[in-house]
Amino acid sequence: MICFITIGETPRDDVIPELLNLMGKPDLPYREIGLIDGVDPSIYKPSNDDDLLVSRKRDGSVAYISHQWVIQKLTQIECEGLCVLLCTGEFDSDRFILPYRVIDSFFSAMPKLDRVTVVVPEPQQCANAMKRWSKVGSRTNCVVFSPYRSSDLNVDLSQEQLVYLDCMGFGLKHEELFRTKTNGIVLSARRILANYLRNFLL
Repeated sequence: MICFITIGETPRDDVIPELLNLMGKPDLPYREIGLIDGVDPSIYKPSNDDDLLVSRKRDGSVAYISHQWVIQKLTQIECEGLCVLLCTGEFDSDRFILPYRVIDSFFSAMPKLDRVTVVVPEPQQCANAMKRWSKVGSRTNCVVFSPYRSSDLNVDLSQEQLVYLDCMGFGLKHEELFRTKTNGIVLSARRILANYLRNFLL
């Protein structure tokens, strides 16, 4: 049994069915754990911009969650079998498959590109995204676009070699949207994780 851990609320029907399809295992049994299920928002409120993580609530609205709170909460989670965290933030745990590690390894195997854009849901996340992913391109840019809110995409990405969507909330429809803005490669964290899990579960 595979277990998906969202830092937001369950169910993550906006993520998991598509993730399983990308893995080539649409009927794979799974369970979900939501870190903020039944938790008062004041408990997990971010203390500052550097502490901000973004996820989705059950009603589809945005959840703003403390990174430090998630780190502590993960130590309390009981998860058997293959446990996958649905968040691209940086964590240090040997108990879960961590998307950040998967994605970092993926990009480390690539030659350095010239122009790269990283897409994050909130402006406060740009500084950290640039710190993490500037090694991927000689000229790295950050664009803010939320997968959880309707918004226009008014950016010129025509010269980018790679556009990376750095949140598990970004799916295939977001990849398609960004492909209308660039001739370069568009990759979501969801697709990179799915490719890893597909090979892992062969």
